[in-house]
Amino acid sequence: MRWMASLPLLLGLAAPLPAQEARVTTARVEARAIVETIDLNGSVTAPRTAHLSSDVAGRITELPVALGERVQASDLLLAIDAEEIALQARSAEADVSEAQAALNNARRRLTEGRQLAEGRNLSRSELSQRETDVAMAEAVLERRRAEKERLEARVARHRLRAPFAGMLTQRDVAIGEWASPGTPLLTLIDLDSLTLDFAAPLTLYHRLDEAELEVRLPGHEAWQVARPIARVPLDDGASRQFLLRATLDEAPAMLPGMAVQGRLLLRDERGPVVPRDALIRRPDGSISVWLAVEENGEWQARERRVVTGHSHDGQVAIRQGVTAGARVVLMGNERLEEGQRLALDTD
Repeated sequence: MRWMASLPLLLGLAAPLPAQEARVTTARVEARAIVETIDLNGSVTAPRTAHLSSDVAGRITELPVALGERVQASDLLLAIDAEEIALQARSAEADVSEAQAALNNARRRLTEGRQLAEGRNLSRSELSQRETDVAMAEAVLERRRAEKERLEARVARHRLRAPFAGMLTQRDVAIGEWASPGTPLLTLIDLDSLTLDFAAPLTLYHRLDEAELEVRLPGHEAWQVARPIARVPLDDGASRQFLLRATLDEAPAMLPGMAVQGRLLLRDERGPVVPRDALIRRPDGSISVWLAVEENGEWQARERRVVTGHSHDGQVAIRQGVTAGARVVLMGNERLEEGQRLALDTD
């Protein structure tokens, strides 16, 4: 029976053929400091913001600065009608001049009296009276100077000046309107002292000394290293967060309210790391890598289940499964089989 003779041949054709040699790209597993990345969301803020109001009541007569305009410290922002108090200040200035003249006259008479007293041509009591006149004239002059300064200070309070250099971002009044003490009239912000504020988990509060903060601003692709300057616990205990405030040594153009991305890089103990391309994610949720292992003079594929840790810049920490120095497959690992022979492209 010829068909029986050909049965082994048919069975041989049905047997699985050994997998062909696969060409792969590999890399050595490195030992590095494991980096934990914590993503943060924040915003650009202006800690130096002044909501300016007037010390006196009155009608607004000047508004020399436009909304959005930059000003320097002491620039005039707003003036309130001060005609009446200015007249009083001028009267006080005249009183000072009058008192100064009276003092000059009293001092002249005292000088003459002392000359006469040397020749015994003036009584002791008259000389004493002239000395008293000088003292009284000095007191009057001092009192009138104080009154003049008081009125000048009142005049100055009718002119609102910039407490620092910045930009006028809000103007709630117009010329001719009435201003009342304590009512916000203008808002000034310092654009040269902007900060980056992030809400960070409280669990990181005591780990900032070992962390590095990187930020990325809208319209910029690159991450920049930021310098933390303050960490402030929040009153809201339910949020379990704290305020992390930072600055950039070389900051691009920023405006308050801009959203900013941040990430904290926390470096842990050294351990094996592999490129992200080496990881194979299985349908059951497990993760493995393919290793190139040299056996009997040839390279073979060996699959290893791994436990991953944190990732950063394309590198993933391996908590369990491989050790530093092993050769991991980066490219060509999609259809490998256990024990398959490998041809290596790179080391």
